[in-house]
Formats: sequence, structure tokens, C-alpha cells
Amino acid sequence: MTEASWDRTVDVLIAGSGIGGLGSAVIAADAGVSVEVVEKADKIGGTTAKSAAYMWVPNNKYLRASGRTDPRDDALRYMAKLGRPRLYDADHETLGLPEWEYRGIAAFYDHASEAAEAYENLGILDFGHAADFPDYYAHLPEDAAPSGRIIFPAESEGGPRGGTILIERLAAQCERVGVPITTGARITSLIQDGAGAVIGAAVEVGNETVRIRARRGVVLATGGFTQDPDRRLRYLDHSYVGGCAARTNTGDILDIAREVGADFANMNIGMRAPMVLERLLTDPVTVRGSFMIPGDSMLIVNRFGKRVISEKTPYHDLARAFFDWDSQLGTYPNNPLIMLWDESSQRFGGDGFGNPIPAEGEDPYWVVTADSLADLEKGIGERLEMLRGITGQAELDTQFGRTLAATIERYNTMARVGVDDDFGRGSTPIEQALSAFFGVGDGPNPMMAPLAADGPYHATILGPALIDTAGGPRVDHNNQVVRPDERSIPGLYAVGNCAATPSGEAYWAGGHTIGFIQCAAYVAAKHITR
Repeated sequence: MTEASWDRTVDVLIAGSGIGGLGSAVIAADAGVSVEVVEKADKIGGTTAKSAAYMWVPNNKYLRASGRTDPRDDALRYMAKLGRPRLYDADHETLGLPEWEYRGIAAFYDHASEAAEAYENLGILDFGHAADFPDYYAHLPEDAAPSGRIIFPAESEGGPRGGTILIERLAAQCERVGVPITTGARITSLIQDGAGAVIGAAVEVGNETVRIRARRGVVLATGGFTQDPDRRLRYLDHSYVGGCAARTNTGDILDIAREVGADFANMNIGMRAPMVLERLLTDPVTVRGSFMIPGDSMLIVNRFGKRVISEKTPYHDLARAFFDWDSQLGTYPNNPLIMLWDESSQRFGGDGFGNPIPAEGEDPYWVVTADSLADLEKGIGERLEMLRGITGQAELDTQFGRTLAATIERYNTMARVGVDDDFGRGSTPIEQALSAFFGVGDGPNPMMAPLAADGPYHATILGPALIDTAGGPRVDHNNQVVRPDERSIPGLYAVGNCAATPSGEAYWAGGHTIGFIQCAAYVAAKHITR
């Protein structure tokens, strides 16, 4: 294209205004280049703004200052074992991973703390340190630093507003350094020169299309495709009801990247959480996954009345239970799941983190309440009838009540002793830590207490949801998009959930997603401005 064909010119054009987009913007601007951010939604922040902004940062300076160590080889083994359990080989030069995934997690270890410190040194953030909060698999021998890797915006005090604070601080920095952020603007195509380098983009702003030249390149940070049912059906291994990603995370950047020759990977992978189905239907914009399942006198059963997993299992793994297949019945017996609790566990209600137990004074529209288990069963059946459109027309088994009574009797017996012989509830460091956020009970196992002999009882219905998807254009260790022949596409970068994650199947700890993205944003910005 000729110079006259462009409507305006910047050094770096960034699509997306979550931590991936705004993080890239402030780092690139600090290098002295001109930057512009375009955001498809009518407000900034993306999925980041809905998060608590925990960041899992290996070998961070706070961990080191506490006198602990986080050796590189051990950290990579921990990440690789969980990322590709079937391929993992501790003695292999890439730990059994595909080379691009190994280089990706190695770059994450090498630069994650450096990246967080860069945002701090720019005066954007002060960090708090979750010094004793454990990784999700802190009990595994591969985890040589089982706690101390999580940081968060200090102002949030570790609460659910961390993402809002993070976005506000990044946006303020963009304003200070003169980085414009245009909302209601989406990239519709990338523009290449004769050699295939990306040199700009066509951007739809309202009813107008503007052509923006990007002298150094374009950074894609637009999130995954959680909110596009067709793409979810086409690419993902399992059927999800939706998710808590930003509503604009529809994956339209995938077709745009494909047109310029991008390779794709990990399109089948999603980062998962259980979600209260009625909250998803009623409030799809602000709904969150149920990241913490509180309560002691509570349990989760399937529609056959059986417990199927420790209720305190971290959300990414708890959501795996939805997809257990029963070949005899030809069905997913655990999809959906039903959370039950008694009146005593109402004290664990609270706002934030998708808590299924409502806070005091909150409208509990998603909760079934009854004075007896028989009436609770009737109420659950009625709610399932209302939810048939998103549950695969699931209904309670005809023996649900009888089986549930036996399940509760067994659970209560174990709770009195404090040992869950079936699923080990409360036996790992992370189960204890997640439960403690809304408080734990007394007794031999603070995570377990018998359900009361008398009502009222409460229940809600949970389905499989996404935090966001984790597949997209494959990138190298600099977050530069690559072609199928491994050659990078000059001028094109992808960070965050719109790119293929090198973490594979894993969800290493709280802050896994944003910790990785803040690092990727930093690495991409440093490379594009070098």
C-alpha cells in the first residue's frame, strides 16, 4: 500500500484492552515508540476486569526476599508434568513436551518476575504477596516451591476487585504516556506487504473502516472464543454452557490470523470452572465461575444422587467431573451437578469468586430451598425442567431421593470422623486454602460437617463453564506468531487467551492465566520494540 492509503500511522497497534493489551501498551510506550490500542467492546478491561488479578509468578522477588528458592529446573518439571501428563519425561531435553511448548514455559519462568517488576518500576502497581497460598498441586513432589508464587494488586488486599484495579492503573498509565485507547473498534483484517510481513490493519470503528499503519507491527490480545457457541462446538473437546470471559470474546481474530498464514494449536483446550447455571442465564455479563465451593455441611451430587468428587477440588479439575461418560447408560451422569447444603452452611455465603451460597441480603434466585429433602428433590426437578435448554434435557433419576439419602448417610458418617474415604476432601493444601477464604468449620475436619437431620435445605445447579479458551495462533518464545513451517510472521504477535497456550492441559495455581499473560505482554512488547 502507498503512504496515502493509510488513515494514520503508529509504531505498534494493539488489539484488546485486558492485561495482555494494556500490559503490552505500557511496556512498548516506555521504550519510546508510539502505540495505539483498539478495543472491540464499548468499555475497556476484557476478562481481566472480571478477575481478582492474581498472578502466578515463578521465582518472584517476594518469594526470593523471604529466603525461599524456586529453582528453574524444578519449576519447569512441575509445569511440564501437569501440562502434558502423558508425554512428560523428566529425563528428556524438553521434558517430553513439544519444543514450542517447552520454550514457551521456559520463557515464562525466565521473564515472569522481570515482567511484574517492570510494571511495578513504572509506578503502575504495588503488589501484595500471597506468601503462604499453595499451588494447586503443592502436594506433588515435583513442586519444589509449593507456595509463594502468587502476587496481586496490593490495593485489592487479595479480594475479587483486583482486576478492576489492575485495568484502572494500566489505563491511567496509558493516558499519562499518550497511548490512545479506542473502544467500539475491532480489527477486521491484517494488512501485509509483499514479503508477508504484517504492516497494519483495517479497523472498524462504528460505521467507518480506518486503515492503521503499524511500522513495527500488530499485537493481538483479544481473548479466546468462549462466547461463540459455534466455535466452542467446532473446536473444544467437550460441550460447555458458556463462560465468564468477556462477552466480546468470540474468537473472530482466528479467521483473521488464518488469512495471513498463522499456524494453530491447542484449539481443543479450555480453562474450566463450574458455574451456577441460573446465574449464567440471568446475568451473563457479570457472572463468574464458582472458583471456591465453601461450606462444611454441604456436598455435591450428580443427578443420580451420588457424590463424584471432592467438593473442594480446585475449579479447573472439579469441572473435569462433568465429562465422565457412562457407557452403560450412554450419558454424562455428572452433567449437571447439584450442590446441597443445610441452614448452618448459610454462614459461608458471600459475594465474589462465584460463591454459590448467596451473601446475606442478596436475592437468592438461583437457590432452591425446602424444609425437607423430599421437597428439595421436587424443587430441583422443577429447576432442571426450566434449564433443559442448556443441560441436554437432564432430569433427576427416578431413584434420586433414595440414593441421595444413602449418600448423605455415608457422607455424614465420614464427616463425624473427619476423613473422606471416598474422595479425600480437605486432604491437600490447596483444598484447605480455598475453603478458608469464606471460612471453615470446626470438628476433626474443618472442611466437613454432617448435614443437619432437619431442614431447611438449599440447593443449586452447576454446569461446566469456561474461564476462557486456550487455543489460537501458535507463537514462539517471543510471542511472535508462526507459520506451520515454524517461520515467524514478521510484525505479528499474539498474547493471552487468543494465542495457543504452551501450558497444555495444566492450571498450575491461582493466577495461572493472568500471571502468564502479564509476562507474555512484556515479552512481546520488548521484542517488537527492540
